[in-house]
Amino acid sequence: MKRVFKDFATYIRLHDGHGKPRIDWQNMYKLFPNFEFIAGRDFGQYQNFGQAFEHKNYDMTVRDGSGNECQMIYRVYFDSNENLAYCQ
Repeated sequence: MKRVFKDFATYIRLHDGHGKPRIDWQNMYKLFPNFEFIAGRDFGQYQNFGQAFEHKNYDMTVRDGSGNECQMIYRVYFDSNENLAYCQ
């Protein structure tokens, strides 16, 4: 991952795991105003609805002004107080 995304990746990791807060989208956009956030194909869609590991998918491509990109993986699980959040 490019060095330009280091602070962003650290911010995203703060939301990874059991009992962690969910990402506040408006706050994230304010903290990283130079990034472009592109919703993934299934953004906001449920996966495994009504089953074990039910979650909502919030994956995004994050791009800086120079064309560098990273993938933000973010899933919110509703059968437990858990989030999966990381950048690749």
